[in-house]
Amino acid sequence: MENSTSDSAVNTTLGRTASALCFLLDAEFSFRRDLAKEPRRHEIEVVEFSNCSRFLDMVNDQNPDIVFINLNSAAPRECVRALLALKECGYSGAVQLFGYCDERILEEFEGIGGDCSLAMLPPIEKPIKFATVLQIIRSRRFGSAAAPSVSLNDALAGNLVKFLYQPKLDLRTNAMVGAEMVARVTHPKLGSLTPDQFLKGADEDALFKLSHLALVSALEAGARFQNLGMPLRLAININVDDLLQLPISDLIVAHRSKPGDWPGLVLEIPERQVTGRIGNLKACFSGLQHSGVSIAIDNFGSGSSCLSILNQMPFSEIKIDRSLVQSCATKPGNATICKTLIQMAHNFGCQAVAVGVSTEEELKMLTALDCDFGQGFLLGKPMSVEKIDLYYQLQQLDGATPSMVPELSA
Repeated sequence: MENSTSDSAVNTTLGRTASALCFLLDAEFSFRRDLAKEPRRHEIEVVEFSNCSRFLDMVNDQNPDIVFINLNSAAPRECVRALLALKECGYSGAVQLFGYCDERILEEFEGIGGDCSLAMLPPIEKPIKFATVLQIIRSRRFGSAAAPSVSLNDALAGNLVKFLYQPKLDLRTNAMVGAEMVARVTHPKLGSLTPDQFLKGADEDALFKLSHLALVSALEAGARFQNLGMPLRLAININVDDLLQLPISDLIVAHRSKPGDWPGLVLEIPERQVTGRIGNLKACFSGLQHSGVSIAIDNFGSGSSCLSILNQMPFSEIKIDRSLVQSCATKPGNATICKTLIQMAHNFGCQAVAVGVSTEEELKMLTALDCDFGQGFLLGKPMSVEKIDLYYQLQQLDGATPSMVPELSA
């Protein structure tokens, strides 16, 4: 009975004329039936899924305005699979999480959705009022509503900015050697917001304050890791103007610990900014290098000036753009470009970092191409300082990856 209901709903969507389309993933038949009843009375098409398999089959063929995912009945890995599927198909609608979950679980899944660049709505707990569901669907009909956002100035003033760390692994040894800092805004009403939701329209002063806060936070986190016997080299995304203006050497002295053992800090600059400011960077490079700072080129390969940039100053790393990394195992062209960029990096004394590694096939290909380091959802999503501690300790014991550890992958 349950399967026939879901299949019927799926079949009706192929020729639908309803005003909006909603996907509902929940293993509980009675709840799905009740939840779908009210929207359907208002000519809103609701497609029900009892498990992720059917959802995965349909998500590439449909373009729902909103997707509801239950965090309680569906297994955590099923929810992750659903979010990844939405990412892969370039889903532009909204995602509404709901269920009987504590704050930690909700935060984890919000973070996963944010990492997938999905428009995550603030989670809601069961029991859900059906009027609330209808209001949410209507506010997102046809996907026309903008993703929730907040200004960077407001986030900074309200102390809403927090920093997570995405593991960087040595692809030859599978050991965690560093982590890249990523910023999030935790809003009391809008939930967890990704940079595209709070950096848009930010002025220079706000961006400078964010860079200053990120640098201090990374140094303090690095000191904590170091005191715990974790020699992790942290990396920060920063624009060239902020790098040139911030008192980086003074901040390092003030906030790092055990200078002799400090693994250093990596400042990552987008390739497009390096091109026009190479002279300024070269002028300040000696002082930064003396302080234990190295400079990496981010989004490498997305521009047309790779060779000329590498020939002008000693960068520590190049970070291969995710558009080239993703599908490198299935698209020969991407694999060829990745191979060329990795060889180019090595020829100039740099290390190559693959960004956005999301499948085992991509990981195997990049390892075969002699890429030095990797980052991506497969190797570890952005985590809190506490979870980085756990991840590192587990790696030291048995080489575990986040996908093997429920506390890190849920």
